[in-house]
Amino acid sequence: MAAGIGGVVSLASMLLAQRGTERYQAREHERQERHREEDRVRAWDDQLLEARRAAYTKLNAATRAARDALAACTHDLRDTGSVDGARLTEMEERWGEYVLAHAESHMIVSDSVLNLVGHVNGSLRVIYGLVKRLNAGSTRPGDSLDRIQQRLDELWGQLSVLRDEMRRDLGIAGTSRTPDGNLDS
Repeated sequence: MAAGIGGVVSLASMLLAQRGTERYQAREHERQERHREEDRVRAWDDQLLEARRAAYTKLNAATRAARDALAACTHDLRDTGSVDGARLTEMEERWGEYVLAHAESHMIVSDSVLNLVGHVNGSLRVIYGLVKRLNAGSTRPGDSLDRIQQRLDELWGQLSVLRDEMRRDLGIAGTSRTPDGNLDS
């Protein structure tokens, strides 16, 4: 009988050890799955960050190039009363690049950046329209070189705020500027 009890105890010990091993293997499998999921999420976040960085870089460059082309056209209008043909072609090219970068950015930028992109876009469109109308001689009431210059001056601050927000969103900078160009406290 003692041998029978020893065999039962031994069998029970084996079963407990087997169950312990199974629980350990199940926990280990769950841990590995969690790590794989965390790695997938991290890889997705890294891809998203890189796509956002590329979109911000493209948008920033295209926006500033469009602004520079519009400013150059404004100088032509002020100096000669019309925009040089080559400069007008350059403005249209820069404008097209800007419009494309702006449209693409809507699919990737954060909500806080999207709001600022809208303000910059509105300003650029006003300036673009003013330059086109003044160059064509088909002005509306209030259209003037002074108005273009005022809008360009305002745009400088908006672009700084936009750039700072894009950098903050990418984790590059912790400060931001208000639309008037002052540091936010």
